[in-house]
Amino acid sequence: MLSPRTPPLPAFPVLAVASSLLLSAASAIAAEQALDLGWRFHRGDVAGAEAREFDDSAWRALDLPHDWSIEDLPAADGVAGPHDRNAPSGSDVGYARGGVGWYRRTLTDAERPAGSGLELIVHGAQQECDVWVNGTHAAFQPHGYVPARVEIGRFLRPRPEPNTIAIRVANPENNSRWYSGSGLYRSVTLRGHDDLFVPTWGARVDTIWIDPQNDRASVHVRVQVCNERAVPRDADLELELTAPDGTTTRHELGQLRLAPSATEWANAWLWLSKAQLWSLETPQLYRAHFRVREHGRAIDDLTTRFGVRTVAIDAEHGFRLNGRPLELRGGNLHHDNGLLGARAFPDAERRRVRLMKANGFNAIRTAHNPPSIAFLEACDEEGMLVIDEFADSWQLPKKRNGYQRYFDTHAERDLATMIARDFNHPSVVLWSIGNEIPERFNPAGVAIGRRLAELVHREDPRRGVTASVNLLWEDPSVGDRWELNDAAFSILDVGGYNYRWQKYESDHLRHPSRVMYGAESYPNEAWENWNAVERLPFVIGDFVWSAMDYLGESGIGHTGYVDASAIVGDGQDAAHQPWPVWNSWCGDLDVIGDKKPQSLYRDVVWRRSAIELLVHEPVPTGKKEKVGSWGWPAELPSWNWPGQEGKPLQVSVYSRAPRVRLALDGKIVGEQDIDPAKGLAARFTVPWSAGTLTATALDGQRELATKSLRTTGAPAQLRLEPEPAHRRVDRAALIFVPISVVDAAGARVPDAALPLTIEVAGEAELCAFGTGDPASVGSLTDSHTTTFRGRALAILRSTGRPGAVQITVTSTDTSPARLTQTSTFRFEP
Repeated sequence: MLSPRTPPLPAFPVLAVASSLLLSAASAIAAEQALDLGWRFHRGDVAGAEAREFDDSAWRALDLPHDWSIEDLPAADGVAGPHDRNAPSGSDVGYARGGVGWYRRTLTDAERPAGSGLELIVHGAQQECDVWVNGTHAAFQPHGYVPARVEIGRFLRPRPEPNTIAIRVANPENNSRWYSGSGLYRSVTLRGHDDLFVPTWGARVDTIWIDPQNDRASVHVRVQVCNERAVPRDADLELELTAPDGTTTRHELGQLRLAPSATEWANAWLWLSKAQLWSLETPQLYRAHFRVREHGRAIDDLTTRFGVRTVAIDAEHGFRLNGRPLELRGGNLHHDNGLLGARAFPDAERRRVRLMKANGFNAIRTAHNPPSIAFLEACDEEGMLVIDEFADSWQLPKKRNGYQRYFDTHAERDLATMIARDFNHPSVVLWSIGNEIPERFNPAGVAIGRRLAELVHREDPRRGVTASVNLLWEDPSVGDRWELNDAAFSILDVGGYNYRWQKYESDHLRHPSRVMYGAESYPNEAWENWNAVERLPFVIGDFVWSAMDYLGESGIGHTGYVDASAIVGDGQDAAHQPWPVWNSWCGDLDVIGDKKPQSLYRDVVWRRSAIELLVHEPVPTGKKEKVGSWGWPAELPSWNWPGQEGKPLQVSVYSRAPRVRLALDGKIVGEQDIDPAKGLAARFTVPWSAGTLTATALDGQRELATKSLRTTGAPAQLRLEPEPAHRRVDRAALIFVPISVVDAAGARVPDAALPLTIEVAGEAELCAFGTGDPASVGSLTDSHTTTFRGRALAILRSTGRPGAVQITVTSTDTSPARLTQTSTFRFEP
C-alpha cells in the first residue's frame, strides 16, 4: 500500500506555520541563466572542433532548441524534406537521419554569472553528448533524455577573458524504436554560485500528511549544501515561502556545520495551517526561496516551486489524490512535438498538455523517458498527473545502438538525476523504472529491477515504483505463461499491464494486494479497459497507446483492405507501413492536435459525450477492412462523400444511452438498442445522399442528446485562428495558427485537400508548416503544404523583438478565385 503517513516526532527542527502558506512538490527552477542564443552549428563530424582556438566562423548560427533530424536534407533520390527513404533506421524513426553534430558558443565575461563556481546544464541532447570547456573535456552523457549537470568553474579562464563551450552530439543510427530527434533539442542553462552553495535540484519539499477538514498539512524540507573549501564552515539556512496570493513568510532553518570539502543535507518539518492543496481542478503552486548565509552575508540561493498534495494507492480503495478517489484517464505520449520534431519549446510542451486536458485526459505516461522540465511545469500549472518513465531498455538491447551499451555504468546515476530534477513536481505521482524490459522476469533482470526500485525508494520514500509489463514475446519457448511476469511485478508498488486487461481479475485472485493499471492499451479496446477501471478498485486507470500521433513507428495505427475471402487473424499486428508513411497514426489526436475518430469514441466511453456519429469510408468492391492492432476503422465525422450517390455507407452511432435513432434530412433511418455488454456502438447502413445526418440518444421517448453531420458546400474561404497565448518578446515564444478550409456558411470542409502557401512578415519567422497526414512526406519548414481533411497548422517563432506580425495564407487551387486570408498580431515586451 502506498499512502501518506502521519509523521513521527521529528528529530530535527519543526516550524509551525500559521498562515495561508503550504508546501509539497513541483519544479526546481533555480536562478538559472538561459544559454540558448548565439550558438554555431555544424552537421557532421569535425576533427579538432573541441579546441578553444578552432575557427567556427563558417558554421551556421542558430538558437536553441534545435533538432537537425527535422531539417531538410540535401536533394537526392528518395529524399523528401527531412525524410530519406533509404535511412538506416527506416520506418522506426519516420525515415529521419541521425549522425553527428557540433555546437560551439563563446561565453563572454559580461554574460558569465557571478561566483567562483559555475554549473552548466545540458537539459537534453539526442542521443549522446560530450562537453568541452576551453578545449578540456568536462562531461559525457549517453542518456538523451536525462540532463548533464556539469561543474565547469575549474575549466574557466580568468576574468575578463571569454570562454568557449563545445558540445559534440552523436545520434547513431539504429538506437531508438521511435523518432528521437538529434542535437540540443532542449535548453542549455548556466547557474553561478560561490563555494558554499545549494546545487541545482538540491532542495526537496515533500508532503507527509494533510488534514483537509482542518486545512492543515505537514511537509518535510530537505536542503543539500556543498562546501568546496578545504576548511570547515558554518552555513545558516533561511527559507522564504510565497503563496499564490503573494503572501510571504520567512523561516530560519538553523545552522549546518560542514566539514572541509563536504556535502550535507539539512532537514526541517513545516506544519502548515490553512494549506491550499494542489489538485487537478486547482493546481496551486507555491514558491520556496532558500538562502545560504555565512557570518551574516548571503552566499547563495535557490528557488523551487511546489504544491501540497498527497497520493495514496492500494488495491482496496484504488488511487486517491488528497484523499479523494480518482480514476486515471491516461494517455501515452512520446516526447516529440509533431511538426517541430523533438524541439522542446515551452509553448509547444504546454500546448500538448492543454490538448490532453481539453480531450479528457487527466494523466500522462511519458513514454519511454523523462520529459522536459517545460513539459512538467506545464503539467504542474495546468493540473495533469504524470507517470515519469526512466528508460526503454536495461542490459538487453532493443536496438543495436541503444542505451543498453551504457546501462551498467550510467543507469543508477541517470535515474537519481531524473528523480532529483523532477522530485518537486506535484504532477509526478509514480516513477516508472522501465518499459517492456526483455530481462524483467529472469533472475538477472529481477535483480536489476530490485536495485533500481530500491534506489527510487531511497530517493523518494513516498511515491511508488512502477514499470510496464508485457506478454512474454521475448522468449517463445515459454509460450503465453503470463504468470512468469510475477517476478517482475514483485518488485513494483503498482503494476503496469500492457495490452492485458483480460488478466486483471485472474491476477487479482492470485495476488489480491497487487495494484494494476493499463500502462498501454489499444484504441479499439477503450471500452473494455475503462469498464475494468470502473468496476475493479484495484485497477486504477488506463493509458491508451497513444494519446497523440508521434513521429516514427510509422503507420502502426494503420487500416487497410484485403480480399473479402482472406482470413484476418485476431493476433497482434504491429507491422509498420511502407514509405511514405512517416508517423505512427495511432493517436487519439494527430500530430497537429486535431481530434481523430477514436477520440470521439473515447469521449463516450469516458462519459464526456452522450453521443457521437461516424461514417465509414466506402469499402472497395471485393475487399474487407483489416484494422491494425493500434488502428481504428476508416470512419470519419463527415457526410461529404461525393461520387457515392445512392451507394450504402456504414454509419456508427456511439452512445451509452439505452437506444439511439438515426435520421437523414429528418426521415428516420432506424432505431437500435445499445447493449453495453457488447460495446457502445449501433451500426446502420445508409445510402448516401447530400444532406444532414442526425443521431439521437434516447431513453424511452426522451431525447438525451443529438449529433449531426451536414454535407458542406465547396471551399469558400480559409479561416486562420491563432491560438491564445502570451505573445511575449522571447526567442522561444511560439504562436500556433490552425488553418481551416470552410464553406460559405463557415463549416469546415472535411474532404478539402488544397495546396497552401504562407507568407510571414514582421517580428516572427515560419518555424513549421504542415498537416496531420501520416503519408505526406516533404519539408516541414518551407512555405507550402496541402490541407489534410480540411486542416493545416502554421507555427511561428518570435524573432525576439517586439512588433507586429502578419501572416497571409493563400490557395490557388480553387474555383472561381483563389482563397486568401490574413491575420495580424503583435509580440509585446
